[in-house]
Amino acid sequence: MSVELAAPPGARAGVVNPDISVIGQPFITWTNDPDAVDRKRPRIDIGETEAIFDAALNPYAHGTFVMTLGKDGLGLEEGYFILTRGLPAGLALKGGQYRLPFGRINPVHPHALPFAERFNVLAAYLPGDEALIEPGVQLSRRFALVGDTSLDVNGDWLQGDSYRIARQSSGDPGDPLAGGGDDRAGESRPAFLARVSSFSLLGEQSGLEVGLSATRGVNNVAAGTQTRVLGADVKAKLWTSPRAYAVVQAEALHLDREDAAWDPTLGTYTHTTVKPTGGYLFTDFNWATRYNAGASYECFQRPTAGKEWDQSVGAFAGLALLEESTAFRAEWRRFVPDGGHAFDTVILRVVFSMGPHKAHQF
Repeated sequence: MSVELAAPPGARAGVVNPDISVIGQPFITWTNDPDAVDRKRPRIDIGETEAIFDAALNPYAHGTFVMTLGKDGLGLEEGYFILTRGLPAGLALKGGQYRLPFGRINPVHPHALPFAERFNVLAAYLPGDEALIEPGVQLSRRFALVGDTSLDVNGDWLQGDSYRIARQSSGDPGDPLAGGGDDRAGESRPAFLARVSSFSLLGEQSGLEVGLSATRGVNNVAAGTQTRVLGADVKAKLWTSPRAYAVVQAEALHLDREDAAWDPTLGTYTHTTVKPTGGYLFTDFNWATRYNAGASYECFQRPTAGKEWDQSVGAFAGLALLEESTAFRAEWRRFVPDGGHAFDTVILRVVFSMGPHKAHQF
């Protein structure tokens, strides 16, 4: 069965140039972390520069490219299309490489967050270096429920390479890594992600969104070991006046990961399993459009056999100059590792943008 997308009379593909934006994010960091190279010395970093190309492809589709320029050179962070009309049953189709919709923070670009850095629990549990970003295909659908409530459902079929974890050789002569093998790292294994979220109006303007996320992927092909992550999140945006509102957001995650190993006695692959749990909570108050201030807390178990608990508390504030093209953000966070010495980190960041894609309101 095939579906033809009949264009309305006079519709044609866009012939104008795409919207082009450039976003800079320089920052200054100070920390007394005993493991930091520049301990107790301020460090200036140009940060990551984003170039965004964005345009409607035709009446049915939209295209976006996000290029990043940093210490590792020029790279493609995202490049995808979204087909929002024409598919049966009200479905939407997304394809390419994109930030995956796991929870509330992973889909959001760093410059749109009210604080300087994402929480450590996300880096510890979710695959990927800086975020869970994968080539994939997504089908989604929005359902209207009773009253002012809607339900969003999406499923993603992913390439799965971000889920790979390099295994250390056991030193046994029979270990495939000792013989020059790579645990079949070149073979692809698909990963999957699903999310369900509901949105409800609270009064005339405030809103509440609740979501559930799940993902699974193979982290070692030869051993057949997998990584699974479950998440639940909630976000409330509560307007207190026409120019002031408070955001309360929380997310809980559970990691179920099999770590591949080699058993010299049996001469075969084996694995151990870690199942840590953790999450974060923050509140962000915004007033007079230009100002914001908030506080954060996170607590999570490390993905190790001992599952030690790490915590952090933080405070942050921001200022936008007249409009969204220039924003200043400051954050203090105190990390309390289990069994270690607590340390502080202070980050001052400037987010400035040229073009139609602004730095976003707080």
